[in-house]
Amino acid sequence: MKDIEGKVAFITGGASGIGLGIAKACARHGMKVVIVDSRQDALDEAMAYFKEKNLPVHPIKLDVTDREAYVKAADEAEAVFGKIHVLVNNAGVASGGPVQMTTYKDWDFSMEVNVGGAINGLVTILPRILKHGEGGHIVSTSSTAGFCAVGGNVVYNTTKYAIAGMMETVATFRL
Repeated sequence: MKDIEGKVAFITGGASGIGLGIAKACARHGMKVVIVDSRQDALDEAMAYFKEKNLPVHPIKLDVTDREAYVKAADEAEAVFGKIHVLVNNAGVASGGPVQMTTYKDWDFSMEVNVGGAINGLVTILPRILKHGEGGHIVSTSSTAGFCAVGGNVVYNTTKYAIAGMMETVATFRL
């Protein structure tokens, strides 16, 4: 997919940080953008920018670990803007710390958001991209921790290695 003008991007974690930067770039280059985030206040703040610039952006509050809600969010995105062409799995959390201090709660939370959220995006959005046949892209935010362990944070490193491995495998499949 070379021409992105008028195409639709679905960006998780899109109301702040890297996700917001990606959303701004996509919108400035003519894409219709759906920003998805679990925090309503962040969505509201981000939308103030997009409204001021008169850019086509639609916010959706979503916990990416909720599969049923994820499908509803994708349906809403398509109802508002049409076919989704780009999925950006950007939602993520940093939790944990030294291995001897981590708990099941740390592991579960990080794995559910960082890995499970990306899986939910892939399973929900990829069939939609394939169905419309216009091409598309799937991007997942990882970290240098996805290929080089950062000392002292076993949970975060593990989730980012999982994302890097998932995306290396997905890259062998042509959309």
